[in-house]
Amino acid sequence: MKTMINRQTPIKIIDRHCGSGKTTAMIEGFSNDNNYLVVVPYVTEIERVIRQSTKVTFVQPNKEDNDERKKRESLRQLLRSGCNVVTSHALHELMLPIVNEGLLDNYHIIIDEVPNVASNEFSLSRRSVEEFYISNGYIDVEPMTGLIRPTLKWYDNRDEVKDTLNTKLIRSAEGGCLYLHNNSQFIEAMPKALLVAGLSTTIMTYKAEGSMLLPYLRKLELPFVVANDNEVEDVSFKQKAAELITIESFMPNANFKFTHTEQTQKLKDCRYTGKVSKALNNLRSRQLKNVPIENVMITCAKVAWYANGDKAANKPGPFAKNSNLWGANWLANITRGTNDFAHCSHLIYLHNKHTNPALTSWLGVGNKHYTDTHALTELIQWVWRSRIRKGEPITLYFAAKRMRQLFEAWLFS
Repeated sequence: MKTMINRQTPIKIIDRHCGSGKTTAMIEGFSNDNNYLVVVPYVTEIERVIRQSTKVTFVQPNKEDNDERKKRESLRQLLRSGCNVVTSHALHELMLPIVNEGLLDNYHIIIDEVPNVASNEFSLSRRSVEEFYISNGYIDVEPMTGLIRPTLKWYDNRDEVKDTLNTKLIRSAEGGCLYLHNNSQFIEAMPKALLVAGLSTTIMTYKAEGSMLLPYLRKLELPFVVANDNEVEDVSFKQKAAELITIESFMPNANFKFTHTEQTQKLKDCRYTGKVSKALNNLRSRQLKNVPIENVMITCAKVAWYANGDKAANKPGPFAKNSNLWGANWLANITRGTNDFAHCSHLIYLHNKHTNPALTSWLGVGNKHYTDTHALTELIQWVWRSRIRKGEPITLYFAAKRMRQLFEAWLFS
């Protein structure tokens, strides 16, 4: 196995406001003298890079095959051939073997928008983790970092124990993505090896201090520099936004928290879901009466909008049913880096964003200031998927008083 590169070049974070042309500048800055691996959030952005890059030819891994190993082999062959590659965030779990082979040594890695650097996969009791995973010899855990490595015993017996040991965990552990926190919580994170592979790593985002990226880089003790917009440009950005955004409250008198936990735990409470659905119906029949449904953007818990959280089945969930808003554009509240909804004029934010306590504990950022900053960062990214990124006016409806206050405090500061 190849030893991980100890690159001295700090990770560069380009922190510029939404709609400032970060992706366009990236594309225009490509040079035939370099090799690039570009990682973007969505398929449409892959297509954009391929279509708009005139100086450098880009290709993507096999997009027709859903088999992860075949996707990785496709990526491996492209890199071995020295191709400039554009792929999606979803492939980062597959990168570790490619990094270890040295296939990224001569590449400049550019990540457009901060990916989901960490997620709390699930938790077990400490006794279960100790008895089933550790004492039985299925995983090794690094004492200092908590990094999990699957043992040969797990590889050899994976089919026999799949009814007890989570099969997704072994895939994450294989990719160098899995950590154990507090001896009970399994955290999946972007592989450190990917962040330090290649000649350089550049990550493009806005309000990086509210992302999980910076705490994660500090946890990994990786050097980084943040290139911010100057203060004058940021003030101008907010002033223009303030002129374009009309802010309204949605269900201001409801005694609801609108947290993700509340939304998911009360799905079987017909009084709760009925009040939300009825309020959405009233909004549609009054303020949104003449707004084409395709111009409406909404976010809430996925399982509240789609039956059983299955978007592919295309059946309305408890909030959407009887709302008269079925057909609106539902976007996850962590959506970023796409122009697919740049026609939307009316936005309904049915969320009260809070960070996962297990993740903030693991990252060492469990305080109110970070929680609020993170919530605001995600909200801004979501809002700027709409037509405001084109300099056109929008109306924004808030369900949670806290989220409205955070947004207004930032917008009018």
